[in-house]
Amino acid sequence: MGHVSRLEIRTAGAVDDWTLLRWANDEGDALSLAPPCAEETATMPPAPFGIAYPAPLKDIGRVYLWGNGFHARTQQIVLERDLAARYLEAASALVKQYARRGVPMETAQERLQQAQALHREQRWVEYLAASVAAAEASVVSLAQTRLQRMHGRTAFLWGVWAEALADGEMPLAALSPPLNLVTLRDINPSDGRYPLLRQTQGMRTAIAAFWAGCDCFPQSVDALRDAIAAYRGSVRYWNIAANLHRCELSERLRQQISALCEAGRDADFGVVRLLHGAHGYYEPSSPYALLEACTETGTPYEAIHLEWQWYDGTLYDLDQLLERYGELGKPIHLSITLPPEGGWGVFLRTEPLAWLEGACLIALSKPYVIALQVPLRATERSAGALGASGQPSAHWQQLTQVAAWNASLLD
Repeated sequence: MGHVSRLEIRTAGAVDDWTLLRWANDEGDALSLAPPCAEETATMPPAPFGIAYPAPLKDIGRVYLWGNGFHARTQQIVLERDLAARYLEAASALVKQYARRGVPMETAQERLQQAQALHREQRWVEYLAASVAAAEASVVSLAQTRLQRMHGRTAFLWGVWAEALADGEMPLAALSPPLNLVTLRDINPSDGRYPLLRQTQGMRTAIAAFWAGCDCFPQSVDALRDAIAAYRGSVRYWNIAANLHRCELSERLRQQISALCEAGRDADFGVVRLLHGAHGYYEPSSPYALLEACTETGTPYEAIHLEWQWYDGTLYDLDQLLERYGELGKPIHLSITLPPEGGWGVFLRTEPLAWLEGACLIALSKPYVIALQVPLRATERSAGALGASGQPSAHWQQLTQVAAWNASLLD
């Protein structure tokens, strides 16, 4: 049981580590407040607020779930029951709206009926699992139907990102098709045209790059201009300012980002300028407020590069996250990590390949999402596009199947 000033947080048994609980605002951005614990009174966040926690759920796994709409008068929360309310409400609304429009919602309806029965029996952990399953099934079915009705997506970028120069020795050609975008995470003029860049150019694949100094402010406009000029004509997409989730919103910072964007265009008129940030709960972060300020004040950039970890939400949360960032009116390059077969730490997706299929369908179904990227190499936290043998991993094969299905709709 956790305690906050005038607020008691109870659990039906799915909470085993209070340090994993995260406060959020009502829109889903994690707040930098200490989580409550059984022995102490924590600071209550400004109302209305939300709560996120990775409850282990049968047939789903363990990823962050969040609920919102809590207010200053809330005196008691049963975590599993109140987290479920958001997913149940969402699934109910989607089934009601789209089933009568011909979207196949049978699986979602079945899970929804299960959730409603479990609610009546006050079996809160099972109720939460059924509610999440209903919400996920509804958004995946809707995404697939939308793609069929729009006859697929054209000009979509399927990409990988490379973390180190040593990745230049890995056989990128094994990923083609559908690989047509490679993002270089570590690029610097002093490195010259290293092997990965040459290999990518030989495949006629679009190249994106992070400027090496992007996450340090104040930044040198001259250094950025020199970096882009060194790769003029080779790198199409530039992350002009990266890791914006680490930055505090201020007018001075916004002006610095604007100056960097202008310098990027001066150095190479043909580049597409991206602003990058990660959104998550395990490592509380959100670039939304800063991106919103940049957009509203006319900062000259063309696209958002949004990064999201597989354990930071459900497929329904991914769908809603994209909807929210899409409202900023910029195309989105989406980078997602991939759930390893055995999970990572406490986090797990029971069916990682089915999860990836759903994530790809959701991204494809959003017209403003124009690129989807995954890690080139596996890490402790994420599977990769290439396996240890240098051959495409099961995850990349699943992505390839979705890309081929999408291409078949274009015929």
